[in-house]
Amino acid sequence: MLGLSSVYEEESVFDCAIIGGGLAGLVAARYLTERGQNVVVLEARDRVGGRVENRALPGGGYVELGGQWIGPGFDSLIELTEELGFETIGLPATGNLVVRLRGQSLEVPSSDDEAPALTPFEVSDLGQGLLRLRRLAERLRDDPAWRKSNDTWLNQDLRRWVTTNLRTQGAQRRFGEVYAAAFGVMPKGATLLEGLLQVNSGPDLETMLASNGGLNQKRVDGGVAAVAEALAERLGDVVRTGAEVVKVAHDDRSATLTLADGEILQAKQVISTLPPRLAVALPHEPPLPEWRLEAADRVAAGNVIKAFLIYERPFWRDKGFSGQSSADEGAVRVTFDTTSDEANRGHLMGFFEGADADSLSRRSVTLRERAFVDSVARTFGEEAKHPIAYIERDWSTEKFTGGCHGAHFAPGVWTTSGPILAEPEGVLHWAGAEYATRFNGYMEGAVRSGREVAAAVALNLA
Repeated sequence: MLGLSSVYEEESVFDCAIIGGGLAGLVAARYLTERGQNVVVLEARDRVGGRVENRALPGGGYVELGGQWIGPGFDSLIELTEELGFETIGLPATGNLVVRLRGQSLEVPSSDDEAPALTPFEVSDLGQGLLRLRRLAERLRDDPAWRKSNDTWLNQDLRRWVTTNLRTQGAQRRFGEVYAAAFGVMPKGATLLEGLLQVNSGPDLETMLASNGGLNQKRVDGGVAAVAEALAERLGDVVRTGAEVVKVAHDDRSATLTLADGEILQAKQVISTLPPRLAVALPHEPPLPEWRLEAADRVAAGNVIKAFLIYERPFWRDKGFSGQSSADEGAVRVTFDTTSDEANRGHLMGFFEGADADSLSRRSVTLRERAFVDSVARTFGEEAKHPIAYIERDWSTEKFTGGCHGAHFAPGVWTTSGPILAEPEGVLHWAGAEYATRFNGYMEGAVRSGREVAAAVALNLA
């Protein structure tokens, strides 16, 4: 394919076409349009937001079916929400966190100055272990010579390091819970090196433990999806929904994009915000390099079903519970109270993850609801058995998502291919949560990546 630019009149050529109207794509479009570039955002769905999505409830209120938590260090996302006129809110209620371990329920006070559920020795053990991990992560980042000379030791199994450096079972168990909350379930074969890289790129594990049972996080009043919608509204006709890209042809000067309805667009630069596996599954002419296909194939999308039980009222608050819970068994092992201020019902949110999500995704909605109810009833008692509604989003079945939260880098992938997955291929660029060097897999990573890639594109267009 040669000389694409000469086939079209100059005014019909976009400076940049962006595939995907999630946070990364919208932030990139905003950056480029503010600098006078002619941009189009092509979103296959009938809505913007990607993996952030709201669902309005009858009688008022809403639930967030996708990303919603703003954690420590999410400075770019917070700045964006404030610029667009949104406020952040904390967890909706104080109260005790319920931890269910080996069939017994323990209550963890939500305030920092009250006695924790773990014994003082276990708390000390956990604190020392997290401190040791953070110091190793900092040394890995700041001392290349040390990293090189300790290569063999750094490639030991991460689980082995945990059991060696945390002496108590309680501390080891809680470490696993906090690690999973921050980065996803620790994969079999994960190395200490990969764990340290994640610590350097994600939220502070110690901070996560410091507030209300381990979550020092906020939400957007109105939902993160409202932020995406506000971005799209400001971009106006730049954003096109229902515009599925089915083919990208490119040379060293420009690219043509074919849409599902047969329409063809041309752009000088292209930013794809699709997750790695979906990005390489999109036909390209000429084909993408083999190394990119192989690397993307090893970056499996997360498998999470996000679900809500709606109750007449948040009954758990009457018992002194915050609605947060953690368990070592059951189909749903963590829950949160996500009742918004304007809601007249109680909202209890939880996740089906990993193997449970794999198996239950193939079963009926009724069965998943029953599994969720059974899990929370063990934690919160008889009243939890009587929800008035069940709502879910199985992200693995979403054609234009393919899984959630973010993609999971299999052992060895990040260290060998991760940093270069975001490298451009001529006029093709890649942005999104999975391509971010900081906060990889998070909304914050998506915002940063969208802005950084747009800046690179702007230089190419200058």
